[in-house]
Amino acid sequence: MVDRFRLQAVRAVVGSLAVIAAGCGTESGDSPAGPSPVFAAGTIEIAPAGAIVGTSVTLESRHVSDPTGSSRSYFWDFGDGYTAMGGEAITHVYATAGVFVATVSVNSYYAGSAQAALNIPVRSLTDQWSGDYGRVSITQDGLNLRGRYLDDPREGIVLGRVSETGTVTFTITRPGLAPVTFTGTAGPDVMTLVGAANVHDVDRPWTLVRN
Repeated sequence: MVDRFRLQAVRAVVGSLAVIAAGCGTESGDSPAGPSPVFAAGTIEIAPAGAIVGTSVTLESRHVSDPTGSSRSYFWDFGDGYTAMGGEAITHVYATAGVFVATVSVNSYYAGSAQAALNIPVRSLTDQWSGDYGRVSITQDGLNLRGRYLDDPREGIVLGRVSETGTVTFTITRPGLAPVTFTGTAGPDVMTLVGAANVHDVDRPWTLVRN
């Protein structure tokens, strides 16, 4: 008789535990929780879009995903033998032409470390360029520009300069004609120069394409 009561008591306890366990589960129709957010370094963006030899570009770490919200540090490798500790944005001058792989290591106090990378084509302006106002041949020496205007038998002279921040300015002078001054910046991969031509103090859009 005693054993039968003990057996009934054990069954009652087991039944109660089953009810409690069922109450702790998800309700009917609920979907399981999704994946936890992960730490990711996002992307690198560059400005200006075209990196010209000898000029300063700004690299910025964007769209970092850090579920911990902790403080972060940034280690930059520019791909040309130079590295630096910095913040989300950093400037750098590429002294030679080439394609460089820039990387940033984003270090989160709680989440660890993650990397992002970007291929950066760096080019000189030395080449022939053509646009609505004719063709020019440009040679870049440091930040100085010189060359010739190719669509005039008198071959006008081209003189100019690239600023440290990448603004391209040059003037075409031809005997007996008003000078034409171009001011603009390089497009992606430095395959175009996009800006305006100033003639008689009037600015007109001018895009030059590398030949």
